[in-house]
Amino acid sequence: MSLPVLIPVNRLDRAKGRLAPLLTEAEREELSLITLETVAHAAGAAAVILTADPRVRERMAGRYRVLEEDPAAEGLNAQLEAAIARLRADGTVADRLLILHADLPLVRAWTIETLDAEDPGPGSAVLVRSADGGTNAMLLHPPGRFPLAYGPGSFERHAAAARAAGMQVIESDNRELKLDLDTPADVAELLRTARGQQTAAGHYLLAIGADRRLAEARA
Repeated sequence: MSLPVLIPVNRLDRAKGRLAPLLTEAEREELSLITLETVAHAAGAAAVILTADPRVRERMAGRYRVLEEDPAAEGLNAQLEAAIARLRADGTVADRLLILHADLPLVRAWTIETLDAEDPGPGSAVLVRSADGGTNAMLLHPPGRFPLAYGPGSFERHAAAARAAGMQVIESDNRELKLDLDTPADVAELLRTARGQQTAAGHYLLAIGADRRLAEARA
């Protein structure tokens, strides 16, 4: 895959706090690693993992490029912009970049290929909106034309900033990229279908009884 894919990964001990009502800290950390494996495998040799977590580095080392977070950068947006600058400087990123979250359990290689095919050309941004209004995926052609604004409600901020920068904005309806695993409702949505149950995350969640816990919470 020629499209570089930048995958930011939070420190595992800070990951998935909104799943605390459903999963223990250890389970949340393991789920984070499982979905990261899924996303990185889909991106293949194009994957660049951005992290400050030593367990993530150890898990990914030797298979994917791992980029250390910049200790001088504060917050996800600054970290991503610093990483993009480094990737442009070393030639990894030229005119296009896909920023992809690490908690997307349905992603496969063809998912990224489908999104790539939606790129209309230079001066564009293809965005995927999460259920809660975040930005699960963002294909920038080129990157660096507007400031990143990840956080609650980021989809609308990214779309507005891209348009203000003169870019064409495409909202992708890519279903595999819409579902992230931030909340118990997201887990329930994944486990609702046979396809979701058959993913690596689905297998793990069923093995630890997440479906049973969800049913008990609804009772």
